[in-house]
Amino acid sequence: MNRAVNSICLNIAEGSAKSSKKAFDYHLEIALGSTVEVVAASRLAAEQAYIADHEHKALYDEGQKLAKSINAFRNAL
Repeated sequence: MNRAVNSICLNIAEGSAKSSKKAFDYHLEIALGSTVEVVAASRLAAEQAYIADHEHKALYDEGQKLAKSINAFRNAL
């Protein structure tokens, strides 16, 4: 889960340094996938009682907001 969380911001940062919109969009797409991965991992963690259901809900809600933001950013390119 930590790797996926780090992947989100690192891919956005790496993509922002690219010289083409297509390359930046590719990295935003990877960041979006990592966002979904974090949400899925939090569901698994809740099912295995590593985290509480309310913690998963918070991660799910934040993941939804972040995914919408990333998609809006992609559409603005």
